[in-house]
Amino acid sequence: MSAAANLRATLQDRVDGLCLLCLGGFMASLARSGLYWYFLNPKFSALTLTAGSALCLVGLALVLRPRPGKATMMRLMRQAALLGFLSLAATAWGQAAREPSPGAFDPAPAPEASRIPDPEPPAAPRVTKNGTEYLRLNLAELYIMLDKGRKDYPPHFALRAQVLRTPMLDERAVVMLRRTAVVCCLADSLELRFFASGLGETLPGVENGGWIEVFGRIEPLGKEAKALLKLSPGGEGPSLAVPNPKFGITVEAAQTIPAPDFPYLFEFREKEPFAW
Repeated sequence: MSAAANLRATLQDRVDGLCLLCLGGFMASLARSGLYWYFLNPKFSALTLTAGSALCLVGLALVLRPRPGKATMMRLMRQAALLGFLSLAATAWGQAAREPSPGAFDPAPAPEASRIPDPEPPAAPRVTKNGTEYLRLNLAELYIMLDKGRKDYPPHFALRAQVLRTPMLDERAVVMLRRTAVVCCLADSLELRFFASGLGETLPGVENGGWIEVFGRIEPLGKEAKALLKLSPGGEGPSLAVPNPKFGITVEAAQTIPAPDFPYLFEFREKEPFAW
């Protein structure tokens, strides 16, 4: 078989190999980038990197050692679909890289700071404030416990949150405490919120957007629920704002804290020690 004939006979295997190389390279590059969490949960990055590397090896084998065979319409359609997917994926990656960091927290970080940082050193699971012991957990963990109807939520707890204030909320001496929970990827994130009372008495002058550690307890919203829910401002994309419709937080103590390096929540535990 001549070289030209051999090339024609093995062309589809080589194209398959090139497609797999491109796909594997894209997956491996994405897994190593700071944009991975835009599309998938960061805990899957090692799996994506491994799968991408394996696809690169398989693709390279097809390119270097193709087998002669007849071209079929099914293989052409599969290759076209894969190339179309890669084009869309590359476009989405480029768009994410160009746009500012999503959410209402901080402007786009510098490239070297765009990666999800290593977990913070664990804090003590319980802390005593003014003679009362508080269990530390994050806002999403508390929200999930209440949403499931659990009765074993801590009577006194400590959590970190960003303050959301509006003139209408100020008139009622209420603020909103919020954190964004990323379940799968940023596109599926939820901005979870609680109405909170008593902050003005314990820590007056907290600005909108400020970060605080709250020491408090849960109180039913009762008859005020519908009126308060109407005062909840809309969220900023891509997250969906979800204020708790039944329960609020009574602040017993509070202190200002620096804004977290990475304000999103990825870990939610069902029991102590909580992720905080």
